[in-house]
Amino acid sequence: MQYMYGVLSLYTWSCSFPDIESISTKMVLVFLCHTVVATPCRVLYSSVFGDDLQQALIEGAQYDSLRSIRKDQLMQVACRVQAEFGFRLACRDSDGSESVLDLADKGFLRLSPGDPFLTSKAVIWQVTDSCAYVMICELDENRLQAESILALLVRLIQVHVVAGEQRTLEILLKGDKMAAILHQFLPCGHILFLNSKAVAQYEKQLEKLIVGK
Repeated sequence: MQYMYGVLSLYTWSCSFPDIESISTKMVLVFLCHTVVATPCRVLYSSVFGDDLQQALIEGAQYDSLRSIRKDQLMQVACRVQAEFGFRLACRDSDGSESVLDLADKGFLRLSPGDPFLTSKAVIWQVTDSCAYVMICELDENRLQAESILALLVRLIQVHVVAGEQRTLEILLKGDKMAAILHQFLPCGHILFLNSKAVAQYEKQLEKLIVGK
C-alpha cells in the first residue's frame, strides 16, 4: 500500500475553552481530511487530540515510532472511509433513489478492537467535493452532536480554506487555517454545545483569528 500524507497537526494551540454554557465531557480523538477519489487514498490533514503524542513531544520518548504508528492507523481509517463511500456511490448509481443519494455523502463506521486501535472506536464522516472529513471518537460519544459539529466544521472549511478550484492543494497549503477552525469550534477535541447565536459569535471570532493566515 502506498502512503501519501499531508499535514499532521499535534494541536499546539492553548487549550483554553470558549465562553460557553456547556461543553461535552467526551472528546474527539482525531480529526482528519483525506481524498476519496484519488488512488491511493491520500491524507491531506490530520489533528490528533489527546496525551500520547503530546507527552512524547515533552519527554522525547520514541516520538518517531509513535508518529509512524499513528500515520498508519489514520491511513487505515481513511481507506475504510474511502471504501465505504465508494460502496455508497455504487449503490447510488445502480439505484438512484433519493434515500441512497441522501446517504452517499455521510456515514458512520464502528472500528473493532485492534482494527486499527487497541479499543473500539466510532468513525463519523462526511464527503464534500471529493474530500472526506472524518472524526474518530469513543463509542459512547453523542453521535448526533458529533455529526452536527462535523457538518459545521465542513461548512467553515469550505468558506475559509477550499474556496478555490484546487481544493486538495489548498488543504495541504492552509493547515494553519484548518487548525484555527478546529481551535475555535473543536477546542482540544472537545465537542461544544452551541446554539445559532453562539455559532454566529464564534464565526466572527474566527474571522479575526485567521486574518493574515
